[in-house]
Amino acid sequence: MTKENRMKYSGGCLCGSVNFSFPHDPMMQFKCHCKICQKVFGNSLHAMAMPLDELEISGELAKHTIVGGSGNDLHYNFCPTCGTFIYNKPDLLDPMVYLPAGLLDGQIEFSPTVELWTAQKPSYIVQSKTTKAAFEDNATTERLMQMLENLDQRG
Repeated sequence: MTKENRMKYSGGCLCGSVNFSFPHDPMMQFKCHCKICQKVFGNSLHAMAMPLDELEISGELAKHTIVGGSGNDLHYNFCPTCGTFIYNKPDLLDPMVYLPAGLLDGQIEFSPTVELWTAQKPSYIVQSKTTKAAFEDNATTERLMQMLENLDQRG
């Protein structure tokens, strides 16, 4: 597929006030099993990682910042009308953002290659067959950077 005709992915929040799109395949598909994600999402986070500048957003977002498991700030950006989380941005991996996989309009089959915080993973969640690396903690920036994919799609 050429760069000119590459499919854009899209999705949005529950009420339709916030929509987004991005032009490239995600740089990483992963599961995060940390206690924070379990509280925020009601279970482990199933997400895709990409640079923030690739994410086109229409609509207003609200933001809530917490200290993540790494000790760095984690910024949750969500629809102020319905509360749907659109993406979170960890200061640890700036400029990367994590977009929940379930928000997409069905254009991609979620195939995680990385699992984080497996020491906190609920026992009823099995490791995905597509997982190439699993870390008991948040891994390190260096280890995660080695797992990035689809770099050839980006200038």
